[in-house]
Amino acid sequence: MARIQRGFTLIELMIVIAIVGILAAVALPAYQDYTVRAKLSEGLARAAEAKTAVTEYYAATGTFPGTTWTNVFTSTGAGRVSNVTWVSTGSRGISITFNTAAGATGISELGGSNVLTVITQSTTGGVVTWKCGGTGTTVSGKYRPGSCK
Repeated sequence: MARIQRGFTLIELMIVIAIVGILAAVALPAYQDYTVRAKLSEGLARAAEAKTAVTEYYAATGTFPGTTWTNVFTSTGAGRVSNVTWVSTGSRGISITFNTAAGATGISELGGSNVLTVITQSTTGGVVTWKCGGTGTTVSGKYRPGSCK
């Protein structure tokens, strides 16, 4: 009488488990970085309002705002963003400060590195172009969203 093999051998199951373990070890850190980038994109959305206000100010006056100019866009904290401010000294731009407290409204993975700046790069022909990650940025490049690399 011939014996019919059913199921997998132990070595085959161990090989499959090893492959799944290797894939999980590679995918988990990448997923964690991805979730931090998604949280940081909230700050870039908040900065869009400020970028529009600064661009309109520049188009109307031909100059950038002064040092105390914060009344045109909302700079109070909301969600994961602690505040959004205009910085006119050094590299002109918009500074986004994130909450680093643990919990639903913080980005604890950032630790103390919680500032992302969007600076004015050029004003060719009256058009303001912006560069993400300028002087003053403390958020690591691996955490910045794709639009901010």
